[in-house]
Amino acid sequence: MSTTEYSLEKRRTGIADLDRVTEGGLPAGQATLILGQAAAGKTVLALQVLARAIEGGEGAIFVSFEESPEQVRRDAASFSWGAELLASDRLQIIDARPRISAETAGDFDLEGLLSIVAAASAQLDACWIVFDGIDQLLQYQSSHKAAINQIRRVEEACGQYGWTLLLTGKATRDADAPAHLEGIEFLLSASIVLTAEIVKQQLNRSLRIAKYRGSGHIANELPMLIDDHGITLPYHYADENNDVEATNERLSVGIERLDALLGGGIYRGSSLLISGRPGTAKSTLAGGFAEAAAARGERTLYISFDELEGPYVRNLESVGINLGDPINTGLVRFQSLSAFAARVTEHFLAIRRLLDAFDPHCLVIDPISAMLKASATEGANMATEQLIDLVRRRGITTVLTSLSGEQDPEGEATQGQVSTLADSWIVLDYNVRAGERNRSLSIVKSRGSAHSNQQRELLLGNQGLDLADVYENGSEVLMGTARAAREREDAAAARRRWLEWQQRRKDLEQKIAQTDKERRRLEAMMELEEQEHKESERQDERTREQIKQRRDPELDSKTPDDDAKDRRDRD
Repeated sequence: MSTTEYSLEKRRTGIADLDRVTEGGLPAGQATLILGQAAAGKTVLALQVLARAIEGGEGAIFVSFEESPEQVRRDAASFSWGAELLASDRLQIIDARPRISAETAGDFDLEGLLSIVAAASAQLDACWIVFDGIDQLLQYQSSHKAAINQIRRVEEACGQYGWTLLLTGKATRDADAPAHLEGIEFLLSASIVLTAEIVKQQLNRSLRIAKYRGSGHIANELPMLIDDHGITLPYHYADENNDVEATNERLSVGIERLDALLGGGIYRGSSLLISGRPGTAKSTLAGGFAEAAAARGERTLYISFDELEGPYVRNLESVGINLGDPINTGLVRFQSLSAFAARVTEHFLAIRRLLDAFDPHCLVIDPISAMLKASATEGANMATEQLIDLVRRRGITTVLTSLSGEQDPEGEATQGQVSTLADSWIVLDYNVRAGERNRSLSIVKSRGSAHSNQQRELLLGNQGLDLADVYENGSEVLMGTARAAREREDAAAARRRWLEWQQRRKDLEQKIAQTDKERRRLEAMMELEEQEHKESERQDERTREQIKQRRDPELDSKTPDDDAKDRRDRD
């Protein structure tokens, strides 16, 4: 006999999150125990599994030991999948509430019930069966052993008829079995524990797979939500992209000089954290990023926990940032959320659904630190880690703003470990000097980029955001009035140097001109003297000839032949 023959067969529940954490669904042909407190979501989970089975063309049977069929239908009708479930002729709801007299008689015709369910399942071709409120049935058994035997008989029926059965029952937190039915959990292959806990006046639900014999599964306590769509495990969404391409494309953050400091902008698909104390222009910088994305024709989802759309757009216009037009054309979707109106998990789910619906290129969450103030049993860090991982896998370029930690005098601490997770981190702060407060900007980190670590002055004007030139005074950077005064001083000094140079240049040019004039005069004088010298020499020569002739008159009667003869005689 091969090992494949003994391998566990699973049946998908149709709830993607649950199938992911159970690695393929619940054990087929067996019973799974679902325990939980009141309002933990036991019946909802069971009904949702049946609804997904109906959607898949299967049959389903719901056996109620607590509520009337009408109440079950009302429960199902409140969910988005309820109408289709209740309208289907492949669903049968069986009223199995014990008779009032059963409490005293201590008997219940379980075999009769199993026969009814078997007949219904055969008629509907139903594989999914729910026994809702099994503890209500078993508490009337004459003994604990009798109750356990009833569960054993139900488990045998699953194998006999091929049912995948969900048994729901009440239990206190941290209990793996109903209070009066200890040991039931050992009979079954799988059990799921649901809990409901009040944290900061808000109900927090969770799901834990307490046992899954023969199968891998996530055993941690998982945050769980129930809304109009039923049960969701927000942090364990299936089918996300696991192969993200790393691109070298840079995106502008809305300030040309800041882009230059970042090596051309931030990488597409990366995350940027902007932290700072209140009033340091975090939201304005985020708005500039959204405007730049719209200018590229890209969609941006803007989640705001502080601002309403109208005032925010108006305030941005005062500093030259136009976010109204991109909102009207649909390139920017502005979504205002209240941090304290929901839990961290609910905010995460809402953002994920907005991402699914809008499919943005860019995401802004302003500020992420406000969301983390909402209640959560699982801690705030999980939400930020899951959110950054989600957008990174989808290739969405993200800007997160965050208030600085109150106990951090440097203004660089952030909540939720966002600063560790983000690819780039910009810190905005105040530079207070000589009774003046100016905004400053510095880049703490930017993965994969060479960047300046020098603090710059952030300017807000009618034409938008900009960074001032760096003015250093010894070891400090000047900002505000000090920077302006230094700029004037430097400009005046430069003007003086320029004027001095112009005067010096003029003097030198005049000297050059005078020198040239003198050179020309001297050259003319030299030429004249040279002519006079030559004339004098010619005059001297004529004078010497005349003297010779006067001293020897024969010189005039001699012919050239006589002169030649005289020279031969002398030789």
